[in-house]
Amino acid sequence: MGQPKLLLTLSLLLSALALLLAACGGDTTSSTQSKTGGNLAVGLNTDVVTLDPVKSTALVDRQVMLNIYDTLVHVNEQNALVPDLATSWSYSSPTQLVFTLRTDVKFQDGTPFNADAVVFNINRILSNQSSPRYSELSSVQSVQAQDASHVVFNLKKAFSPLLATLSDRAGMILSPTAVQKLGANLANAPTNAGSGPFMFGEWAKGDHLTIKKNSSYWQKDGQGKALPYLDTVRYRPITNGSLRFSNLQTGAINLADGLDPNDISSAKSNPDLTYKQAPALSFFGFMLNTKVAPLDNLDVRQAIEWGVNRQEILDTVLKGNGVLSSGPISPTSWAYDKNFKPYTYDISKAKAALAKAGKTSITFTLLVPSGSPLNTQEAQFIQSELQPAGITVNIKQETFATILSDTSAHNFQAALIGWSGRPDPDGNLYSWFHTGGGNNNMQYSNPQTDLLLEKARASSDQQERATDYQQAQQLILQDASYIFINHGVSVQATTTSVKNFTIQPTGIYNFATVTLAS
Repeated sequence: MGQPKLLLTLSLLLSALALLLAACGGDTTSSTQSKTGGNLAVGLNTDVVTLDPVKSTALVDRQVMLNIYDTLVHVNEQNALVPDLATSWSYSSPTQLVFTLRTDVKFQDGTPFNADAVVFNINRILSNQSSPRYSELSSVQSVQAQDASHVVFNLKKAFSPLLATLSDRAGMILSPTAVQKLGANLANAPTNAGSGPFMFGEWAKGDHLTIKKNSSYWQKDGQGKALPYLDTVRYRPITNGSLRFSNLQTGAINLADGLDPNDISSAKSNPDLTYKQAPALSFFGFMLNTKVAPLDNLDVRQAIEWGVNRQEILDTVLKGNGVLSSGPISPTSWAYDKNFKPYTYDISKAKAALAKAGKTSITFTLLVPSGSPLNTQEAQFIQSELQPAGITVNIKQETFATILSDTSAHNFQAALIGWSGRPDPDGNLYSWFHTGGGNNNMQYSNPQTDLLLEKARASSDQQERATDYQQAQQLILQDASYIFINHGVSVQATTTSVKNFTIQPTGIYNFATVTLAS
Protein backbone atom coordinates (compact mmCIF):
# COMPACT_ATOMS: atom_id res chain seq x y z
CA MET A 1 0.00 0.00 0.00
CA GLY A 2 3.01 2.28 0.13
CA GLN A 3 3.65 4.86 -2.57
CA PRO A 4 6.94 6.03 -4.12
CA LYS A 5 7.94 9.34 -2.56
CA LEU A 6 7.81 11.26 -5.86
CA LEU A 7 4.30 10.05 -6.62
CA LEU A 8 3.19 10.77 -3.07
CA THR A 9 4.56 14.31 -3.21
CA LEU A 10 2.84 14.96 -6.56
CA SER A 11 -0.39 13.52 -5.18
CA LEU A 12 -0.29 15.79 -2.17
CA LEU A 13 0.45 18.85 -4.29
CA LEU A 14 -2.55 18.06 -6.47
CA SER A 15 -4.65 17.44 -3.37
CA ALA A 16 -3.67 20.79 -1.91
CA LEU A 17 -4.59 22.47 -5.21
CA ALA A 18 -7.96 20.67 -5.17
CA LEU A 19 -8.62 21.91 -1.65
CA LEU A 20 -7.77 25.47 -2.68
CA LEU A 21 -10.13 25.23 -5.64
CA ALA A 22 -12.83 23.73 -3.42
CA ALA A 23 -12.49 26.69 -1.08
CA CYS A 24 -13.23 28.99 -4.00
CA GLY A 25 -16.69 27.51 -4.36
CA GLY A 26 -18.44 25.61 -7.09
CA ASP A 27 -19.93 28.25 -9.37
CA THR A 28 -18.55 31.11 -11.42
CA THR A 29 -19.32 33.79 -8.82
CA SER A 30 -16.04 34.87 -7.23
CA SER A 31 -15.82 35.67 -3.56
CA THR A 32 -15.24 39.35 -4.34
CA GLN A 33 -18.65 39.43 -6.03
CA SER A 34 -20.34 37.50 -3.25
CA LYS A 35 -22.25 39.01 -0.41
CA THR A 36 -20.77 38.42 3.02
CA GLY A 37 -23.23 37.72 5.80
CA GLY A 38 -26.80 36.55 5.72
CA ASN A 39 -28.85 33.81 7.31
CA LEU A 40 -29.44 30.62 5.35
CA ALA A 41 -32.65 28.69 6.06
CA VAL A 42 -32.55 24.96 5.34
CA GLY A 43 -35.51 22.58 5.33
CA LEU A 44 -34.39 19.11 6.43
CA ASN A 45 -36.41 15.99 5.63
CA THR A 46 -36.29 14.92 9.29
CA ASP A 47 -35.04 16.21 12.62
CA VAL A 48 -31.43 15.76 13.67
CA VAL A 49 -30.92 12.82 16.04
CA THR A 50 -27.53 13.43 17.69
CA LEU A 51 -24.51 15.70 17.27
CA ASP A 52 -22.05 13.21 18.75
CA PRO A 53 -20.26 11.53 15.81
CA VAL A 54 -19.42 8.48 17.93
CA LYS A 55 -23.16 7.77 18.34
CA SER A 56 -24.63 9.00 15.05
CA THR A 57 -26.10 6.77 12.33
CA ALA A 58 -28.22 9.29 10.41
CA LEU A 59 -27.39 11.33 7.30
CA VAL A 60 -29.28 14.28 8.73
CA ASP A 61 -26.79 14.42 11.63
CA ARG A 62 -23.89 14.61 9.18
CA GLN A 63 -25.52 17.55 7.41
CA VAL A 64 -24.96 19.58 10.55
CA MET A 65 -21.84 17.96 11.98
CA LEU A 66 -19.73 18.33 8.84
CA ASN A 67 -20.29 22.08 9.07
CA ILE A 68 -19.16 22.35 12.70
CA TYR A 69 -16.52 19.61 12.92
CA ASP A 70 -13.49 19.26 10.65
CA THR A 71 -12.17 15.87 9.54
CA LEU A 72 -8.65 14.65 8.94
CA VAL A 73 -9.31 14.36 5.21
CA HIS A 74 -12.12 15.69 3.05
CA VAL A 75 -14.11 14.40 0.07
CA ASN A 76 -14.55 17.07 -2.61
CA GLU A 77 -17.23 17.35 -5.28
CA GLN A 78 -15.20 15.13 -7.62
CA ASN A 79 -15.31 12.38 -4.94
CA ALA A 80 -11.55 12.77 -4.43
CA LEU A 81 -9.85 12.68 -1.03
CA VAL A 82 -8.06 15.94 -0.24
CA PRO A 83 -6.39 17.41 2.88
CA ASP A 84 -8.40 18.95 5.68
CA LEU A 85 -6.96 18.90 9.22
CA ALA A 86 -4.21 16.65 7.87
CA THR A 87 -2.03 18.39 5.28
CA SER A 88 -0.39 15.18 4.04
CA TRP A 89 -0.01 11.49 4.80
CA SER A 90 2.31 8.61 3.94
CA TYR A 91 2.64 4.92 4.69
CA SER A 92 5.89 4.07 6.44
CA SER A 93 4.81 0.43 6.04
CA PRO A 94 1.62 -1.30 4.87
CA THR A 95 0.41 -1.24 8.48
CA GLN A 96 1.54 2.21 9.58
CA LEU A 97 0.10 5.47 8.30
CA VAL A 98 1.60 8.80 9.37
CA PHE A 99 -0.40 12.04 9.11
CA THR A 100 1.13 15.51 9.10
CA LEU A 101 -1.31 17.90 10.74
CA ARG A 102 -2.12 21.58 10.40
CA THR A 103 -0.45 23.77 13.02
CA ASP A 104 -2.67 26.86 12.58
CA VAL A 105 -5.97 25.47 13.86
CA LYS A 106 -7.69 26.11 17.17
CA PHE A 107 -10.91 24.59 18.37
CA GLN A 108 -13.81 26.94 18.98
CA ASP A 109 -13.10 26.82 22.73
CA GLY A 110 -9.62 28.27 22.09
CA THR A 111 -7.67 25.06 22.73
CA PRO A 112 -5.18 23.92 20.07
CA PHE A 113 -5.77 21.23 17.51
CA ASN A 114 -2.84 18.82 17.58
CA ALA A 115 -1.87 15.16 17.47
CA ASP A 116 -3.06 14.59 21.03
CA ALA A 117 -6.55 15.70 19.97
CA VAL A 118 -6.53 13.15 17.15
CA VAL A 119 -5.45 10.40 19.55
CA PHE A 120 -8.21 11.37 21.98
CA ASN A 121 -10.94 11.24 19.30
CA ILE A 122 -9.82 7.97 17.72
CA ASN A 123 -9.54 6.35 21.15
CA ARG A 124 -13.11 7.46 21.92
CA ILE A 125 -14.11 5.13 19.10
CA LEU A 126 -11.67 2.27 19.74
CA SER A 127 -12.71 2.09 23.40
CA ASN A 128 -16.43 1.95 22.56
CA GLN A 129 -17.33 -1.26 20.76
CA SER A 130 -21.03 -0.35 20.80
CA SER A 131 -20.36 2.70 18.61
CA PRO A 132 -21.33 2.47 14.93
CA ARG A 133 -17.85 3.87 14.29
CA TYR A 134 -16.08 0.92 15.89
CA SER A 135 -16.46 -1.45 12.94
CA GLU A 136 -15.34 1.35 10.60
CA LEU A 137 -12.00 1.48 12.43
CA SER A 138 -11.76 -2.15 13.56
CA SER A 139 -8.54 -2.59 11.57
CA VAL A 140 -6.81 0.11 13.65
CA GLN A 141 -4.67 -1.34 16.42
CA SER A 142 -3.65 1.94 18.03
CA VAL A 143 -2.97 5.59 17.33
CA GLN A 144 -0.15 7.65 18.84
CA ALA A 145 1.17 11.20 18.74
CA GLN A 146 4.67 11.36 17.29
CA ASP A 147 4.84 15.06 18.10
CA ALA A 148 2.32 17.92 18.04
CA SER A 149 1.94 17.84 14.25
CA HIS A 150 2.37 14.15 13.45
CA VAL A 151 0.10 11.26 14.38
CA VAL A 152 0.64 7.57 13.61
CA PHE A 153 -2.09 5.02 12.91
CA ASN A 154 -0.88 1.49 13.64
CA LEU A 155 -2.98 -1.08 11.83
CA LYS A 156 -3.69 -4.72 12.64
CA LYS A 157 -3.37 -5.36 8.92
CA ALA A 158 -3.35 -3.32 5.74
CA PHE A 159 -6.54 -1.24 5.50
CA SER A 160 -7.18 0.41 2.12
CA PRO A 161 -10.40 2.31 3.04
CA LEU A 162 -8.83 4.13 6.01
CA LEU A 163 -8.48 7.53 4.32
CA ALA A 164 -12.04 7.44 3.02
CA THR A 165 -13.27 6.36 6.45
CA LEU A 166 -11.50 9.31 8.09
CA SER A 167 -13.30 11.76 5.78
CA ASP A 168 -16.51 11.20 7.72
CA ARG A 169 -17.71 10.69 11.28
CA ALA A 170 -14.79 8.43 12.21
CA GLY A 171 -12.41 11.24 11.24
CA MET A 172 -14.23 14.14 12.92
CA ILE A 173 -11.90 15.75 15.44
CA LEU A 174 -13.50 17.48 18.43
CA SER A 175 -11.90 19.46 21.24
CA PRO A 176 -10.94 16.99 23.99
CA THR A 177 -11.50 19.73 26.54
CA ALA A 178 -15.00 20.44 25.26
CA VAL A 179 -15.91 16.75 25.03
CA GLN A 180 -14.85 16.14 28.62
CA LYS A 181 -16.57 19.29 29.85
CA LEU A 182 -19.85 18.62 28.05
CA GLY A 183 -20.15 14.93 28.86
CA ALA A 184 -23.50 13.50 27.77
CA ASN A 185 -24.64 16.98 26.71
CA LEU A 186 -22.27 16.78 23.73
CA ALA A 187 -25.00 14.98 21.78
CA ASN A 188 -27.49 17.83 22.17
CA ALA A 189 -25.40 20.99 22.56
CA PRO A 190 -21.76 20.65 21.40
CA THR A 191 -20.87 24.22 22.35
CA ASN A 192 -17.41 25.21 21.06
CA ALA A 193 -16.54 21.55 20.40
CA GLY A 194 -15.47 21.82 16.76
CA SER A 195 -12.99 23.65 14.57
CA GLY A 196 -15.20 23.92 11.49
CA PRO A 197 -16.62 26.96 9.67
CA PHE A 198 -19.68 27.11 11.93
CA MET A 199 -20.30 26.79 15.67
CA PHE A 200 -23.24 25.25 17.47
CA GLY A 201 -25.85 27.87 18.38
CA GLU A 202 -29.07 26.36 19.70
CA TRP A 203 -31.33 23.36 19.15
CA ALA A 204 -35.06 23.37 19.84
CA LYS A 205 -35.88 19.79 18.91
CA GLY A 206 -38.70 19.44 16.45
CA ASP A 207 -38.52 23.13 15.51
CA HIS A 208 -35.04 24.33 14.52
CA LEU A 209 -31.30 23.94 14.98
CA THR A 210 -29.01 26.93 14.41
CA ILE A 211 -25.29 27.08 13.75
CA LYS A 212 -23.39 30.37 13.63
CA LYS A 213 -20.28 31.69 11.94
CA ASN A 214 -16.93 30.70 13.44
CA SER A 215 -15.03 33.99 13.14
CA SER A 216 -11.75 32.19 13.90
CA TYR A 217 -12.10 29.53 11.20
CA TRP A 218 -8.70 28.62 9.78
CA GLN A 219 -9.56 28.26 6.09
CA LYS A 220 -9.59 31.17 3.61
CA ASP A 221 -10.96 31.47 0.09
CA GLY A 222 -8.85 31.85 -3.06
CA GLN A 223 -8.40 35.58 -2.46
CA GLY A 224 -7.37 35.12 1.16
CA LYS A 225 -10.75 36.19 2.50
CA ALA A 226 -12.02 34.58 5.70
CA LEU A 227 -14.57 31.80 5.49
CA PRO A 228 -17.44 31.23 6.02
CA TYR A 229 -19.39 34.04 4.37
CA LEU A 230 -22.74 33.34 6.05
CA ASP A 231 -23.63 34.54 9.54
CA THR A 232 -25.91 31.63 10.43
CA VAL A 233 -27.51 28.49 9.08
CA ARG A 234 -30.90 27.59 10.54
CA TYR A 235 -32.12 24.03 9.96
CA ARG A 236 -35.83 23.23 10.18
CA PRO A 237 -37.20 19.67 10.12
CA ILE A 238 -39.99 19.50 7.52
CA THR A 239 -40.78 15.82 6.96
CA ASN A 240 -43.65 16.40 4.53
CA GLY A 241 -42.01 16.84 1.12
CA SER A 242 -44.85 18.90 -0.35
CA LEU A 243 -44.73 21.29 2.59
CA ARG A 244 -40.94 21.49 2.29
CA PHE A 245 -41.24 22.42 -1.39
CA SER A 246 -43.94 24.98 -0.63
CA ASN A 247 -41.61 26.62 1.88
CA LEU A 248 -38.90 26.71 -0.78
CA GLN A 249 -41.23 28.30 -3.34
CA THR A 250 -42.28 31.03 -0.95
CA GLY A 251 -38.71 31.70 0.20
CA ALA A 252 -39.41 30.64 3.78
CA ILE A 253 -36.39 28.37 3.31
CA ASN A 254 -33.46 28.85 0.91
CA LEU A 255 -32.62 25.16 0.52
CA ALA A 256 -34.73 22.00 0.57
CA ASP A 257 -33.15 18.75 1.68
CA GLY A 258 -34.39 16.74 -1.26
CA LEU A 259 -37.63 17.08 -3.22
CA ASP A 260 -40.45 14.64 -3.66
CA PRO A 261 -40.51 13.35 -7.25
CA ASN A 262 -43.87 15.05 -7.92
CA ASP A 263 -42.29 18.46 -7.25
CA ILE A 264 -39.19 18.17 -9.41
CA SER A 265 -40.75 19.35 -12.68
CA SER A 266 -42.17 22.42 -10.91
CA ALA A 267 -38.76 23.15 -9.40
CA LYS A 268 -37.07 22.92 -12.80
CA SER A 269 -39.53 25.34 -14.41
CA ASN A 270 -39.56 27.89 -11.57
CA PRO A 271 -37.29 30.86 -12.49
CA ASP A 272 -36.82 31.68 -8.80
CA LEU A 273 -35.34 28.25 -8.02
CA THR A 274 -32.20 26.35 -8.88
CA TYR A 275 -32.55 22.60 -9.31
CA LYS A 276 -29.73 20.23 -10.19
CA GLN A 277 -29.16 16.55 -9.56
CA ALA A 278 -26.29 14.11 -9.95
CA PRO A 279 -25.81 10.36 -9.43
CA ALA A 280 -25.21 9.47 -5.79
CA LEU A 281 -23.50 6.74 -3.78
CA SER A 282 -26.65 5.86 -1.85
CA PHE A 283 -28.90 2.82 -1.70
CA PHE A 284 -32.51 2.56 -0.55
CA GLY A 285 -34.87 -0.26 0.36
CA PHE A 286 -35.78 -2.03 3.57
CA MET A 287 -33.89 -4.15 6.06
CA LEU A 288 -35.06 -7.52 7.39
CA ASN A 289 -34.23 -8.75 10.87
CA THR A 290 -32.75 -12.19 10.15
CA LYS A 291 -33.11 -13.33 13.77
CA VAL A 292 -36.87 -12.72 14.16
CA ALA A 293 -39.61 -14.99 12.79
CA PRO A 294 -40.75 -15.33 10.09
CA LEU A 295 -37.81 -13.44 8.57
CA ASP A 296 -35.27 -15.76 10.18
CA ASN A 297 -36.07 -18.17 7.33
CA LEU A 298 -33.94 -17.64 4.20
CA ASP A 299 -36.66 -18.88 1.84
CA VAL A 300 -39.13 -16.39 3.32
CA ARG A 301 -36.67 -13.55 2.79
CA GLN A 302 -36.05 -14.65 -0.79
CA ALA A 303 -39.79 -14.77 -1.37
CA ILE A 304 -39.91 -11.10 -0.42
CA GLU A 305 -37.05 -10.39 -2.84
CA TRP A 306 -39.00 -11.93 -5.72
CA GLY A 307 -42.24 -10.26 -4.67
CA VAL A 308 -41.11 -6.62 -4.71
CA ASN A 309 -41.62 -4.83 -8.03
CA ARG A 310 -38.67 -2.44 -7.97
CA GLN A 311 -39.34 -1.05 -11.44
CA GLU A 312 -42.90 -0.13 -10.50
CA ILE A 313 -41.68 1.72 -7.41
CA LEU A 314 -39.00 3.56 -9.39
CA ASP A 315 -41.39 4.52 -12.19
CA THR A 316 -44.50 5.32 -10.15
CA VAL A 317 -43.42 6.41 -6.70
CA LEU A 318 -40.03 7.91 -7.55
CA LYS A 319 -41.00 9.14 -11.05
CA GLY A 320 -37.81 7.69 -12.52
CA ASN A 321 -35.46 9.63 -10.23
CA GLY A 322 -32.58 7.29 -9.51
CA VAL A 323 -31.75 3.85 -10.87
CA LEU A 324 -32.75 0.32 -9.94
CA SER A 325 -30.60 -1.30 -7.29
CA SER A 326 -29.24 -4.82 -7.33
CA GLY A 327 -27.13 -4.40 -4.23
CA PRO A 328 -25.22 -1.96 -2.04
CA ILE A 329 -22.78 -0.83 -4.75
CA SER A 330 -24.12 2.02 -6.88
CA PRO A 331 -23.30 2.67 -10.57
CA THR A 332 -21.10 5.60 -9.49
CA SER A 333 -18.66 3.19 -7.80
CA TRP A 334 -15.60 1.59 -9.40
CA ALA A 335 -16.76 -1.72 -7.89
CA TYR A 336 -20.17 -1.70 -9.64
CA ASP A 337 -21.13 -4.77 -11.69
CA LYS A 338 -23.64 -3.79 -14.36
CA ASN A 339 -24.38 -7.44 -15.20
CA PHE A 340 -25.43 -8.39 -11.67
CA LYS A 341 -29.24 -8.56 -11.52
CA PRO A 342 -30.20 -11.33 -9.07
CA TYR A 343 -33.94 -10.66 -8.66
CA THR A 344 -36.77 -9.60 -10.92
CA TYR A 345 -40.43 -9.22 -10.05
CA ASP A 346 -41.85 -12.76 -10.21
CA ILE A 347 -44.84 -13.73 -8.07
CA SER A 348 -44.58 -17.40 -9.08
CA LYS A 349 -41.00 -17.53 -7.76
CA ALA A 350 -42.08 -15.68 -4.62
CA LYS A 351 -44.80 -18.28 -4.01
CA ALA A 352 -42.37 -21.12 -4.72
CA ALA A 353 -39.85 -19.72 -2.21
CA LEU A 354 -42.60 -19.40 0.39
CA ALA A 355 -43.70 -22.99 -0.29
CA LYS A 356 -40.08 -24.12 0.12
CA ALA A 357 -40.23 -22.55 3.57
CA GLY A 358 -43.27 -24.72 4.26
CA LYS A 359 -45.68 -21.78 4.27
CA THR A 360 -48.55 -20.52 2.16
CA SER A 361 -48.62 -17.12 3.79
CA ILE A 362 -46.66 -14.94 6.22
CA THR A 363 -47.12 -11.58 7.92
CA PHE A 364 -44.55 -9.03 9.03
CA THR A 365 -44.50 -5.41 10.20
CA LEU A 366 -42.63 -2.77 8.21
CA LEU A 367 -41.48 0.32 10.14
CA VAL A 368 -41.79 3.50 8.06
CA PRO A 369 -40.55 7.02 8.95
CA SER A 370 -43.59 9.13 9.78
CA GLY A 371 -44.53 12.52 8.38
CA SER A 372 -43.59 11.76 4.77
CA PRO A 373 -46.34 10.90 2.27
CA LEU A 374 -43.62 9.63 -0.08
CA ASN A 375 -42.39 7.07 2.47
CA THR A 376 -45.98 6.01 3.10
CA GLN A 377 -46.67 5.63 -0.62
CA GLU A 378 -43.58 3.49 -1.13
CA ALA A 379 -44.54 1.28 1.81
CA GLN A 380 -48.05 0.90 0.40
CA PHE A 381 -46.65 -0.19 -2.97
CA ILE A 382 -44.47 -2.78 -1.22
CA GLN A 383 -47.55 -3.93 0.69
CA SER A 384 -49.70 -4.32 -2.43
CA GLU A 385 -46.93 -5.97 -4.48
CA LEU A 386 -46.28 -8.66 -1.88
CA GLN A 387 -49.95 -9.46 -1.19
CA PRO A 388 -50.46 -11.72 -4.27
CA ALA A 389 -47.59 -13.91 -3.07
CA GLY A 390 -49.33 -14.52 0.25
CA ILE A 391 -47.16 -12.00 2.11
CA THR A 392 -49.03 -9.53 4.31
CA VAL A 393 -47.23 -6.34 5.28
CA ASN A 394 -48.45 -4.33 8.24
CA ILE A 395 -47.22 -0.74 8.00
CA LYS A 396 -46.24 0.95 11.26
CA GLN A 397 -45.17 4.59 11.22
CA GLU A 398 -42.61 5.87 13.72
CA THR A 399 -40.45 8.97 13.93
CA PHE A 400 -37.11 8.55 12.24
CA ALA A 401 -35.29 8.77 15.58
CA THR A 402 -37.51 6.04 17.03
CA ILE A 403 -36.86 3.78 14.05
CA LEU A 404 -33.11 4.24 14.51
CA SER A 405 -33.49 3.36 18.18
CA ASP A 406 -35.66 0.31 17.49
CA THR A 407 -33.48 -1.05 14.70
CA SER A 408 -30.25 -0.60 16.67
CA ALA A 409 -31.90 -2.52 19.54
CA HIS A 410 -33.07 -5.19 17.03
CA ASN A 411 -36.62 -4.44 18.12
CA PHE A 412 -38.20 -4.79 14.67
CA GLN A 413 -39.03 -7.16 11.84
CA ALA A 414 -38.48 -4.87 8.83
CA ALA A 415 -37.68 -1.18 8.40
CA LEU A 416 -37.74 1.18 5.42
CA ILE A 417 -34.35 2.82 5.82
CA GLY A 418 -31.56 3.65 3.37
CA TRP A 419 -27.92 4.69 3.32
CA SER A 420 -26.41 7.86 1.87
CA GLY A 421 -23.30 6.06 0.64
CA ARG A 422 -19.55 6.45 0.96
CA PRO A 423 -16.73 7.15 -1.53
CA ASP A 424 -15.07 3.78 -0.90
CA PRO A 425 -17.31 0.70 -1.37
CA ASP A 426 -16.18 -0.56 2.04
CA GLY A 427 -18.37 2.17 3.49
CA ASN A 428 -21.44 0.69 1.79
CA LEU A 429 -20.70 -2.90 2.76
CA TYR A 430 -18.58 -3.58 5.84
CA SER A 431 -20.58 -1.85 8.56
CA TRP A 432 -23.84 -3.10 7.06
CA PHE A 433 -23.07 -6.72 6.17
CA HIS A 434 -20.03 -7.85 8.16
CA THR A 435 -20.87 -9.82 11.30
CA GLY A 436 -21.21 -7.31 14.13
CA GLY A 437 -20.94 -4.29 11.81
CA GLY A 438 -22.02 -0.95 13.27
CA ASN A 439 -25.06 -0.66 10.96
CA ASN A 440 -25.80 -4.38 10.72
CA ASN A 441 -29.12 -4.17 12.51
CA MET A 442 -30.37 -7.04 10.36
CA GLN A 443 -28.03 -9.27 12.43
CA TYR A 444 -26.82 -10.75 9.16
CA SER A 445 -23.85 -13.10 9.38
CA ASN A 446 -22.09 -15.14 6.71
CA PRO A 447 -18.44 -16.20 7.26
CA GLN A 448 -17.79 -16.15 3.50
CA THR A 449 -19.08 -12.58 3.23
CA ASP A 450 -16.95 -11.59 6.23
CA LEU A 451 -13.85 -13.09 4.64
CA LEU A 452 -14.38 -11.29 1.33
CA LEU A 453 -14.99 -7.93 3.01
CA GLU A 454 -11.89 -8.37 5.19
CA LYS A 455 -9.82 -9.37 2.16
CA ALA A 456 -10.99 -6.31 0.22
CA ARG A 457 -10.02 -4.05 3.12
CA ALA A 458 -6.49 -5.47 3.18
CA SER A 459 -5.79 -5.18 -0.56
CA SER A 460 -4.36 -2.15 -2.35
CA ASP A 461 -5.21 -3.52 -5.81
CA GLN A 462 -8.47 -1.87 -6.93
CA GLN A 463 -9.37 -4.62 -9.38
CA GLU A 464 -8.88 -7.31 -6.76
CA ARG A 465 -10.98 -5.29 -4.33
CA ALA A 466 -13.73 -4.85 -6.94
CA THR A 467 -13.83 -8.61 -7.48
CA ASP A 468 -14.04 -9.25 -3.74
CA TYR A 469 -16.86 -6.74 -3.32
CA GLN A 470 -18.79 -8.16 -6.25
CA GLN A 471 -18.50 -11.69 -4.85
CA ALA A 472 -19.55 -10.44 -1.41
CA GLN A 473 -22.51 -8.66 -2.99
CA GLN A 474 -23.65 -11.92 -4.58
CA LEU A 475 -23.70 -13.60 -1.17
CA ILE A 476 -25.44 -10.64 0.45
CA LEU A 477 -28.23 -10.72 -2.13
CA GLN A 478 -28.49 -14.49 -1.93
CA ASP A 479 -28.91 -14.26 1.84
CA ALA A 480 -31.51 -11.48 1.47
CA SER A 481 -31.12 -9.48 4.66
CA TYR A 482 -31.87 -6.20 2.86
CA ILE A 483 -34.30 -5.64 -0.01
CA PHE A 484 -32.51 -3.20 -2.33
CA ILE A 485 -34.87 -1.06 -4.41
CA ASN A 486 -33.03 1.94 -5.86
CA HIS A 487 -29.91 4.09 -5.83
CA GLY A 488 -30.75 7.74 -5.33
CA VAL A 489 -29.51 11.07 -6.61
CA SER A 490 -27.80 14.00 -4.94
CA VAL A 491 -30.00 17.07 -5.25
CA GLN A 492 -29.48 20.82 -5.24
CA ALA A 493 -32.82 22.52 -4.65
CA THR A 494 -32.40 26.16 -3.63
CA THR A 495 -33.67 29.64 -4.24
CA THR A 496 -31.60 31.47 -6.85
CA SER A 497 -30.17 33.69 -4.11
CA VAL A 498 -27.98 30.78 -2.96
CA LYS A 499 -24.57 30.97 -4.64
CA ASN A 500 -21.34 28.93 -4.58
CA PHE A 501 -23.22 25.79 -3.60
CA THR A 502 -22.14 22.52 -5.19
CA ILE A 503 -23.63 19.04 -5.32
CA GLN A 504 -21.63 16.42 -3.44
CA PRO A 505 -21.84 12.72 -4.42
CA THR A 506 -22.15 12.00 -0.70
CA GLY A 507 -25.27 14.18 -0.46
CA ILE A 508 -23.64 16.41 2.16
CA TYR A 509 -24.36 20.15 2.22
CA ASN A 510 -21.14 22.05 2.87
CA PHE A 511 -21.86 25.71 3.56
CA ALA A 512 -18.32 27.04 4.11
CA THR A 513 -18.26 28.86 0.77
CA VAL A 514 -21.99 29.46 0.26
CA THR A 515 -23.26 33.03 -0.08
CA LEU A 516 -26.66 34.69 -0.29
CA ALA A 517 -27.07 37.22 -3.09
CA SER A 518 -28.72 40.55 -2.34
